Amino acid sequence: MRKLLLSTAATIFIAGPAFAADLGVRPAPAAPAFIATPWDGFYIGGNLGYGSTDFTVSVPGASASLNGSGVLGGFQTGYNRQFGTFVLGFETDLDLTSIKNTTDGVDTKLTWFGTTRTRAGFLINPSMLLYGTGGVAYGRVEQSVPGASLKTSGVGWAAGAGVQYALTPQWSIGAEYLHLDLDLGNANGGGVSVDAKATTNLGRATLNYKF
Repeated sequence: MRKLLLSTAATIFIAGPAFAADLGVRPAPAAPAFIATPWDGFYIGGNLGYGSTDFTVSVPGASASLNGSGVLGGFQTGYNRQFGTFVLGFETDLDLTSIKNTTDGVDTKLTWFGTTRTRAGFLINPSMLLYGTGGVAYGRVEQSVPGASLKTSGVGWAAGAGVQYALTPQWSIGAEYLHLDLDLGNANGGGVSVDAKATTNLGRATLNYKF
């Protein structure tokens, strides 16, 4: 029995350090990979869409309501900040349009518009954002006949909603609806005072790159 105990102790004495050494060289568990959020930061992008505008043009003693439609496109830039499942930010854009109405040889056209808006959204999942937006709008309406034109610029408001999907941490696509209400004020054309308003509803697709 004494020999058996001595033999067992010797085996433990010899094997113990080797076993401890094996434990000592085991690699540490890998740290979880960092996943960049696609929402925090500045972005820039382009858009393309289609819209319809109701023009209201008034002169002393008379007014006319006209409707025109056409394509639009431009660029946008903004900044987002993520708070858990909520995303807050701002965006500004500038678009050229082909929206116009032609009546009795007079073209009434929304030549361009821009907006500066806040955005507030909720993440359906880490890659998909639903948001609402609202802010100030500005633009220009041009009325023209062969050889003459009258341009009126003004400001108003814009509101809408959209969905945005992150393809990667940098690239995202989206679809957006906006309503614009522009009061273009008063202008003088050929000695006649002209008041103009433009109410526009539009839909557009967006593509953004986040820095």
